Amino acid sequence: MNYLEVSYISSACGKNKYEPVDKTILTLLARSNPELIRCLLIEGGYITEVDENEKLYDKQLKNIYSSYKKNVTDVTKLEDIREEIIEKLKYENPDINYSDISKANVFLESSLKKDCGINNESSVIKRMKYTKGNNIMHNYKFNDSWELRGFHDASIDDIVIEIKTRTKMINVRKNEYDLYQMFGYLLTMNKTKGKIVQKFENYIFDSDDMNDKEFGIIDISQEYWNTKFETFKKELQSFFDYVDYLILDVRLTKSSIRKAIKEIDIPIAVLRDNVPRNVNNNYEKLIKILF
Repeated sequence: MNYLEVSYISSACGKNKYEPVDKTILTLLARSNPELIRCLLIEGGYITEVDENEKLYDKQLKNIYSSYKKNVTDVTKLEDIREEIIEKLKYENPDINYSDISKANVFLESSLKKDCGINNESSVIKRMKYTKGNNIMHNYKFNDSWELRGFHDASIDDIVIEIKTRTKMINVRKNEYDLYQMFGYLLTMNKTKGKIVQKFENYIFDSDDMNDKEFGIIDISQEYWNTKFETFKKELQSFFDYVDYLILDVRLTKSSIRKAIKEIDIPIAVLRDNVPRNVNNNYEKLIKILF
């Protein structure tokens, strides 16, 4: 049974400009046939071998970052933390070049934002007295060949809660990609009500009513939300049909790779003793599947 994580539903349905649908398709193709995709990526130069004498900094960078990881909570300090870590990396490696600094910045920008969101979930749950989730993997068989899987953030009574940490006040808003993710949780958990709660600095936006920044309570038993929910399911079905079609044709798989990987990101990883190093954060999930 093939599967898609709920967190990738918005990408699958073409609603998330930050996570292109082509990259999600490639990840699913890799799960279906990892040996083929691994060979095609190496043959195409998307993953390259690295000379054993070339110095790599990824492990050292991750080691430095590990002392910050669990304490990243203030969205206004992310840039300061990034700069501080880069300065430490430069100090320990005076000969590090611009290219390696650029790779380090890509890693840090992605990791800081992700970990800030994760770390803020607990404070929101405690402050709002929600029931913490992430304890059960929810599954839903969407059709004969695909299922959805996911962990929800929290709940209160019969309402599923999805928590979003915003880095700017202007980002406190109603995003269709967040709505589609919530639809995925309602489907996998067999629930009808959900709410997307947003946090910026010390402000928490958790209105039950819709306004210019919030969806309020999303209730798919009501006609307004049910219409959107049914549209979501049709779009997801079309996506799965398309991926099933791609799986059957290697020529289309090669085309999918070209669409999914930006030229500026090549190589997405390098190999040393068949172990991936310098992995571009944007393709981390893909590389983990392949190696």
